[in-house]
Amino acid sequence: MTFKQVGVSLLTLVVLAPVMTVPASAKVKVIPKAMRGTWVTKPQYNKKPHIKKNMWLPSMKLVVYKKTAKWQMKGYLPSDTGYDHKIHKINAFQYSKDIVTLHGDALFTKWNFLSRQGKKLDFGQQMGGDIIMHRAK
Repeated sequence: MTFKQVGVSLLTLVVLAPVMTVPASAKVKVIPKAMRGTWVTKPQYNKKPHIKKNMWLPSMKLVVYKKTAKWQMKGYLPSDTGYDHKIHKINAFQYSKDIVTLHGDALFTKWNFLSRQGKKLDFGQQMGGDIIMHRAK
């Protein structure tokens, strides 16, 4: 090979290399450290007096990891609501503007959202509604 042929092949390689490579995905799927940890909520009732038959949402435990979150209902569960004591897993799908989008075995819909409001964690659902959670002690 002559010097001219080597130069042309290197020039072709330098020009075509950026076109042939595939760019990496720009989506960040990591949950921020401020949202990680164990979060809990108290049971919620329809009306007073706060007795078990007036409960519409039992107490809940949410453990947030780097890329996933696991939630579980705790304590007494109303019989006609379909809640169970199983541990359900949801995966981080996207993080943008302080909101983490989660997809998987969610509470009410297929999509859930996590956002931080001061010392509280907002666990929201797709069609509205949210559960305000506090850090476990």
